[in-house]
Amino acid sequence: MPRPVAPPAVRTLPVLAIVVCHDGEEWLPLALSALRRSTVRPRHVLAVDTGSTDRTAKLLAEAAAEASGPESAPVLSGVLTLPAGTGFAAAVAAAVEHAVQRWGDPGSWLWLLHDDCAPEPDCLEALLRTAEQNPSAKVLGPLALDWTDPRLIVEAGLSTDASGHRQHMAAPDGEPSEVLAVPSAGSLVQRELWHELGGFDENFPLLREDLDFGWRANAVGSLVLSVPAARVRHARALTTGQRTPDATGRSLAALNRSHGLRVFLVNCSPASYWFGLVRLPLLLVLRALVFFVLRRTTEAGAELAALRYLCSGRGNLRAARAARRELPRPGTVRGLFTSRNTRLRNAIRAGVVGLVQRGVQNDVALGTVPDSVGQDSAWIPPEALAASGARPVGPAALPAGALRGLSSRGSRLQRPGTVVAVALPEAPPQESEEDGEAPEVEARPTPVPRPVEPAAEPDLVFVAVDRRRVLAATVFAPPFVLVVVLTVLALVINRGRLGLDLWGGQLLPVGGLGEIWSTYLSSWHSIAGGTGAPAPATLPVLGTLGAIFAPIGGPAALVAILLVADLPLAGLSAYVATRKLPVRRWVRAAIAAAYAFLPAATASVAQGRLDVVVVHIVLPLVVAGLVRLLTRPGTRWLHVSALSAFGVALLGAFSPLAHGLALVGLLVGFIVLPAPSGLARRVASVGIVVILPLVLLLPWPTVLLRHPELLVQGLGGAAAPASAADLAGLTPGGPGAWPIGVAVLAATLVALVVRPRREVAGGLALAILGVVGLFVVREVQLTPLQGGAPASGYAGVPLLFVGAGLLWTILATWQRGGRAAVPASWLPKVLAVAGGVVVAALGVGAALSGAEGPLTAQPRPQLASEVSAGRSVLDLGTGYSPVRQTGGRLAQFGDDELAPVAGTPDRLAGWRRDLGQGDVATLRSTLAAAAASGVQYVILPAGTNAGAFADAARDLTAVAAPLPDGRPVLRLLPNTGEVALISPELAKKAVTRGGAPGVSPGVSPVDARLPDVRVRASEGPTGRLLVVAAEQEAGWQASVNGKAVPIVPAWGHQVAVSIPPQPSEISVTFPGTERGLLLLVQLAAVLFTALTAIPSRRPTTPAQSCEGTLHSLGVREGSLHSLQGDAGGEAQSPSITSGSTPR
Repeated sequence: MPRPVAPPAVRTLPVLAIVVCHDGEEWLPLALSALRRSTVRPRHVLAVDTGSTDRTAKLLAEAAAEASGPESAPVLSGVLTLPAGTGFAAAVAAAVEHAVQRWGDPGSWLWLLHDDCAPEPDCLEALLRTAEQNPSAKVLGPLALDWTDPRLIVEAGLSTDASGHRQHMAAPDGEPSEVLAVPSAGSLVQRELWHELGGFDENFPLLREDLDFGWRANAVGSLVLSVPAARVRHARALTTGQRTPDATGRSLAALNRSHGLRVFLVNCSPASYWFGLVRLPLLLVLRALVFFVLRRTTEAGAELAALRYLCSGRGNLRAARAARRELPRPGTVRGLFTSRNTRLRNAIRAGVVGLVQRGVQNDVALGTVPDSVGQDSAWIPPEALAASGARPVGPAALPAGALRGLSSRGSRLQRPGTVVAVALPEAPPQESEEDGEAPEVEARPTPVPRPVEPAAEPDLVFVAVDRRRVLAATVFAPPFVLVVVLTVLALVINRGRLGLDLWGGQLLPVGGLGEIWSTYLSSWHSIAGGTGAPAPATLPVLGTLGAIFAPIGGPAALVAILLVADLPLAGLSAYVATRKLPVRRWVRAAIAAAYAFLPAATASVAQGRLDVVVVHIVLPLVVAGLVRLLTRPGTRWLHVSALSAFGVALLGAFSPLAHGLALVGLLVGFIVLPAPSGLARRVASVGIVVILPLVLLLPWPTVLLRHPELLVQGLGGAAAPASAADLAGLTPGGPGAWPIGVAVLAATLVALVVRPRREVAGGLALAILGVVGLFVVREVQLTPLQGGAPASGYAGVPLLFVGAGLLWTILATWQRGGRAAVPASWLPKVLAVAGGVVVAALGVGAALSGAEGPLTAQPRPQLASEVSAGRSVLDLGTGYSPVRQTGGRLAQFGDDELAPVAGTPDRLAGWRRDLGQGDVATLRSTLAAAAASGVQYVILPAGTNAGAFADAARDLTAVAAPLPDGRPVLRLLPNTGEVALISPELAKKAVTRGGAPGVSPGVSPVDARLPDVRVRASEGPTGRLLVVAAEQEAGWQASVNGKAVPIVPAWGHQVAVSIPPQPSEISVTFPGTERGLLLLVQLAAVLFTALTAIPSRRPTTPAQSCEGTLHSLGVREGSLHSLQGDAGGEAQSPSITSGSTPR
């Protein structure tokens, strides 16, 4: 029988290990086992139980029991029991005091441990060795690894910023580095320094006591080091939600935020302290408001709780600062404190890392898994290692990082690459033919709920964020290349109209910010003789977004940017809309570029059709939202519904036809597609998308009901029908495009023949929907809103639907998975080349034809100062543009969408016809009628002889200053004004539809402004009339001496009130009360949509939260330099929070 071999003696060093425990039975056995297997033993190990209610006390008692043999030596030297509610700082202080009283000199170092952290066998040895090499180091901390996956780093060095947010610092080369503080889990503190500083501040019952202690240690001149060679496994039970903070009655988020502010305020300089007392409360209020808007109520509550904490005085700031002033402060924290620039760099670095991770995830979803760098390290529990029998030898037996050198800081200047962990998306199960034919069987109901199986943690792959990956994720990423190329092409195509104030074609000059909002909010408009019709819904959109561009031109600059940057904006929109499809990113970018080059879009830009341009930009996102709503709304269905409703409303604001087509497609999809979730939720979602946009557009839909021509012809007005060849080439006709879109149609046919699959149904349905719209705009001919012969609408919007549907069909044939047959290996390459040729052809067509068209950046025509001060301007235009009557200015964007009073377009067209006949009598009567309607200036067509008109009209007109574009202007001499009092003789003519008087002494102008006329009439003859230069319509109200009186029609179409002979108070108003109520309803709908459309935060699993902050170990030195800090509270992000106390 072989002799038993005694285990090798383990060195004992003068260290007092303190293990603070609270309800930690899940992690405590492994933590005690790790202590037992340490290569060096602390002189004493003292456990502190703070009122645990589980088996923690029993486990501690067993660990502290007397040993029965050499293999079962007690781990603990003693157990100290404290009442429940004792904080971590108080527990450590009690343990140190108890150890001194019991052992006298328990050791020169304190090793602080949590019950949810397990040190690697050489952790304490590595810390002590580093302390020996750096005599000034008084506080040292290990690297904390994830409890279940030791490849993931969860904690390193600590820092903070001026707002109290905790930040992570790390060694630039994987070597010991100076930091502001280290996490308390596994930290090694010199006992002399501990007593000098008074230990942890017990005003931090939980969280941030380690950061405060490290700041104080640096202030007294001690060195605080983070030692990556020393490793602990840390479960972070408190910050990951595995146990509750029983030591305090406050929420974890509120506690974290409050203590973070206190750390900064009690340790900063006097100037920063006093400034912070003013700055931080304002910051807390602003952050709380932002979080409330984002529906992140936990963070908002934490901000408000921190505000109450500061204002109530519970932080004892003055007493704490006084205590710190008593200590010598030869040290400094300069370079260890996180500045704003550092946070900005960290944010940029985190963004780049996020792009890399997203790219890797996209590749994995398409079947390309990158090689994981380095080797996977695994922390083997000592019990499992002992039970296996075979022990590893040589370098394999060493823990991760044990072979790393401990060279002096600053010996290397090269920044090493970062390695990040990326969670692999779960691959959907492949569907077979049998699966597709088998009916879905629902689970039978049971009397008790079935147990819910926990979701499996996703697999992780570790990739190096080297220069190649960074460039591939940023500069050479498909979306970046797409936007850059399209932007360059857009600038080249629009090189002749670059500017921030475009007009021409169907685009009237855009008014200023105040003019747009004034027009939209006004109940009455001095357009076409005056109308009370609601303004179009495009105005509030331009007014809201134009406010962002107020420094560079406001709404006019916004419109110019939309037109000039239509290519990159539409391409980016199409690329983003396809992000959920399992298609390679370069294919998506090519399809997005083809969508941007659609001839209907380039023609609309050249012709100044803003409505079609906006539809071009917004359509892909709206279609993607509606598809998601119908197929996979998920738990965030309300957010998806509200966002889709907002997109549909945006379409409807610029194109009622696009709005209608979107709703038709939604309803058809609701009927045809199977419900992915409950019927009630689906009906609610569709109902929101159908009804909410109409409410958001109020009161504009009431105009559409009365004027269906707006639905067919759109806001751009009527257009000549396009030829069949143009329509086959996806071209709506007119300048700015070639019928090169036939290549898209041919590519679609080829794709359907080569790889037919059921995923193409959505694209074909969208194309068919566009064909239906095309039939409507071509075959339904209606009288335009501003008068004229019945005409068809512009085919731009339907052709965009057709083009988007065809491209969607092509994209669907490139999807991976499904039931489609696997093509030959050479076929995708041939199709890729052919697709590139199609995209290039579309781009060449857009580049060569897009510069055409009437859209220009030339200075807009302006009225002379004396003309703009007049009452009303009559612009006769040309035979292709309507006659426009505007109040004291030229026509602006939105005027043509104001529905005139019935009969006004015919009357204005008749004036233009009569003025062009050459008959003197007709000319004089027409000018007299225009003057009676409030017109003071008449703009004649270009090339007209204004002198001849003045000679023929004699005393009715005079020649005024022409416009900058050369068009002549006539000034009407009859002094009627906006409001006039006429004699009884003229009043009889006015009410009997007699001719307007022209220059007559019976007309007395009244100083008043429309639409609110309030005048005092003196005593006079019976039969006088107060005539208002406004078209008679419903909504006008009149009163004499406070008594309502009827409106009398004057000259057949104007508003007038009969004046009594005695002195009277006359009031003529257009209140528009109904419109005001509709605007209030619209405002409520906007607020509801804005709050609902903001997505709530997704619940994240610990593995998901590791992405972007957890890094691979054992790969290369310095893989930790990009650890990020928390931006809004680490309690919500388990991967970046410390768990600095064993709660």
